[in-house]
Amino acid sequence: GAQVDAAVAAPQEGAGYPGFSQGYGQDPQHQLPSGLQGMASDQTEPEEAAEKMDMRSAAVQQTLSMISGSNAMQGATGADLLLQRAEAVEQPDAQMLDKVHFIFNNLSSTMIDSKEKDLAAALDARFYPWLCQYIVIKRAAQEQNYLTLYMHLTDRLDKRVKHFTRDVVRCTVENIQLLIADKQITTSSSMRSLLKNLASWLGMLTLQKNKPILQRDLDLRALVIDAFERGRLIAVIPFVAKVLECSAPSRIFRIPNPWTMLILALLAEIHPMPGLKLNIKFEVEMLCKSLGTDLKEIRPSAQLKNKSPTKDANPDWSSSSSDSALGALKLLPTVPDGRLLAAAATVSAAAGNSSP
Repeated sequence: GAQVDAAVAAPQEGAGYPGFSQGYGQDPQHQLPSGLQGMASDQTEPEEAAEKMDMRSAAVQQTLSMISGSNAMQGATGADLLLQRAEAVEQPDAQMLDKVHFIFNNLSSTMIDSKEKDLAAALDARFYPWLCQYIVIKRAAQEQNYLTLYMHLTDRLDKRVKHFTRDVVRCTVENIQLLIADKQITTSSSMRSLLKNLASWLGMLTLQKNKPILQRDLDLRALVIDAFERGRLIAVIPFVAKVLECSAPSRIFRIPNPWTMLILALLAEIHPMPGLKLNIKFEVEMLCKSLGTDLKEIRPSAQLKNKSPTKDANPDWSSSSSDSALGALKLLPTVPDGRLLAAAATVSAAAGNSSP
């Protein structure tokens, strides 16, 4: 389960961090949070008034940077950027936050039902938009191993809260679009890791459940074509592959679904292009393996026939200067082994002595 070894460090009196960043990252030497200590001792504390916070404010951004361990020299992490750009929603107070963190940190497959009830009891309905952000950014985007667990929890919350899964999907798509549009996505491996996790998460909430990814929300085909022209295949191809992997168990979207085959045909067109980075080719090959098909059996499309991306300083393609340098290398002359030279000299001497 998604159980963490220890609880969150207790904030000092009257000094709770705003937003849902508080309590992420635990220290085993710390005690239970103040909210949980109150629960354990059956003490009730006056509930603080919830406030609406702008995640883009300087105070919140500074707090997020402190929590994540980033500083001015290192720059913000990908998760920080998502939190900073998140829509301003009503935030729970510190005591509620402590309860939510504790519930998620102790979540397991055998306790889904009870934890869902605890979560519903801990949060008022007006905080569910915040919960969507919390699940997507703080959990799904960063904890790949627990995606199935969070999916089951989301399913149960959807029975209690109308359109909860739909709102989680919407929040997921919004954060995917933010990551793909960010100029650092081609250079930051941590941001690409978040993107791949959200790809799996999106696929599990949609294709795996036989639900479509609407074109108006996220057009995967157009996304690949745009990435081909702008030099973002290094991020987009792994993302698309992770989404499509979730079509394998689907009754509707598994091969030979026309929508799935259309995207695979586009990937099959890109795969054999000369100079394409091997790691991008590998993503396409692994996707075909996951879907139980052979890349050679997929007929490539012709959607990129009239498109030619600039390959200079393009992270998707091998450097032409490197290729030419490798082509200019010549084989070094072979140096005979010393023993072979000695044997040849012996044979030559013997031949000379035997001659008349």
